Amino acid sequence: MTKPKRPTVRVFVEEDLAEGQSLILPEGPSHYLRNVMRKSEGAEIGLFNGRSPEFRTTLSKVGKKAVEVEVHDVVLPFEPLQPLTLLFSPIKRTPMELLIAKATELGVTAFQPVLMDHTQSERMKTDRLISIAIEAAEQCERLTIPDFLDPLPMKTVVERFDGKIGAAFETSAFRPAREVLEGIGTLGGLMIGPEGGFSPNELVWLGNQGHVCGLSLGPRILKAETAGIALLSLYQALNGDWSKLPDFRGPE
Repeated sequence: MTKPKRPTVRVFVEEDLAEGQSLILPEGPSHYLRNVMRKSEGAEIGLFNGRSPEFRTTLSKVGKKAVEVEVHDVVLPFEPLQPLTLLFSPIKRTPMELLIAKATELGVTAFQPVLMDHTQSERMKTDRLISIAIEAAEQCERLTIPDFLDPLPMKTVVERFDGKIGAAFETSAFRPAREVLEGIGTLGGLMIGPEGGFSPNELVWLGNQGHVCGLSLGPRILKAETAGIALLSLYQALNGDWSKLPDFRGPE
């Protein structure tokens, strides 16, 4: 089965979208289409806003300050993703940006920064991380943009969290992640520790929380971003949306 013909360039916008609409794109998308993708009048792109279908559009005017588009038919009906929050401790800029991009591709719907005993920095450039998530969503053809929540202490986050949390621990006290996930069903969140891992006190406290299940990611010590990507991949394969068949582009 081949995918219905869709624009290969997709752009996220904040504005409401409707068939037959004329829309002047904001500065960011206009710059991207005009100067990065070198699109000219008549070019076809996809537009999505994270809360409605993706629409096929054509560029009707490419100006020095803005790009104007005509909105046509729906190319992808809106379908929200299964809620899945990644709870993570802020880490260094480059690995954190990698984690945000890959977690967006892997279907995370919300990012919850968690302040832990070994958290090295509480400073995050949220606007930059949101831009990275938007770029990842455009690339991977998802229709939604993950939410970014305010950083909070670990106990506050866990106590307030509505749903089960699977936490990756670097200790032999917990069963292998695959074994646990195969029998637990859907989770609302996945948690990874900071550089240096969870502290002993955090491990004891988390182990006593009824809605937190400990998961082991094998015999090697993983960097935080690696642990996040590995845990998300495993979860999506066993309990998430990887059970859905792909709808790849292909020849007619």
